[in-house]
Amino acid sequence: MSTTADAARPEFSAAELLRWQEAGCLLGSSPSPFYAELFGRFAADCEGGTAPIADLLARAPMTINAASPLRLFGGVHRGVLVAELPLLAATWPTTERPSGDVDGAYDLLRALFETPPASVLDALSRDPQTNEVGRSAALALGLARIGRLTRKPIRLFEIGSSAGLNLRIDSYFCDGGTTTWGSQDAALQFGADCYENPADFAGSTPILERRGCDINPIDATTDEGAATLMSYVWPDQLARLDRLRRALDIAREVPVEVDVRSADEWVEQHVVTEPGAATVLMHSVMWQYMPDAVQHRITATLAERGARATEDAPLALVSMEPGPHAITMDLSVTMWPGGDRAVLAHCGGHGPPIEPLA
Repeated sequence: MSTTADAARPEFSAAELLRWQEAGCLLGSSPSPFYAELFGRFAADCEGGTAPIADLLARAPMTINAASPLRLFGGVHRGVLVAELPLLAATWPTTERPSGDVDGAYDLLRALFETPPASVLDALSRDPQTNEVGRSAALALGLARIGRLTRKPIRLFEIGSSAGLNLRIDSYFCDGGTTTWGSQDAALQFGADCYENPADFAGSTPILERRGCDINPIDATTDEGAATLMSYVWPDQLARLDRLRRALDIAREVPVEVDVRSADEWVEQHVVTEPGAATVLMHSVMWQYMPDAVQHRITATLAERGARATEDAPLALVSMEPGPHAITMDLSVTMWPGGDRAVLAHCGGHGPPIEPLA
């Protein structure tokens, strides 16, 4: 999903943005101590006086949503991934050295930020793009519930799709303990250790069609697209990187169409019920980034379509978005006719660990 800065939000100093991102890297179930330490050191540099990183961050909007520290470090990480920054790569986390070399990376980055390469400057002009495939382990619970209750195949539509990795959800395997989702031969697997309680995948039905939209989609089947997606995964989150690599391999074999459209216009055009199938709109960790007017139009469209839904042509919404405490995500399903909403699980922003609810 593409994040877009909200111009109405106040701007912050470089030090404040770096401190905010430092704290963010230590929250949740998959923290990044490597990035947190680096952000903290560069924040101290900014607090102590003039630092080159401050001028670099100012090339992007200085707001929380614009995430200029993640833009900058995404460009650096991309340089490491594509072998443009070999000296820095020697300090980066790896399977053999999962913590990385923070001292060495900090020294090299200070020099890099004095004369940054064009690729790093280019990254500062782009919104961070993530397509966290770990969310499929939670989203599958919602799709299974819809299949179980409607006993109909699914027509799946997703907004904020990015590269469409979660639209390929039935190409992955989830082990819920007593029930499973997908093929046991899948290259990407979510084991029972991803779920804190038994996960109910009973009654799941096939996905007949799938389609997505994003304001700035990425082609996951290209080397360029793959490098972009990987660059925004924090480098010491090795399990996430492994999942993403496996999902990218699957993406090259399973085609998915992702349209370049505003979500409200796209939902109005495509999310239309049809007899004999359950029409499902899905989104994850993207709702907060859309303008209020877009949110309202989508909500109104779903209410209007839901009022006309029938038992033979049901409509459903699968949502994985921040819950009341923001850090934890609520995985919920709303179904029409009726418009009843149920929260099925709590999880982290990247998916596992997932806590299915009774």
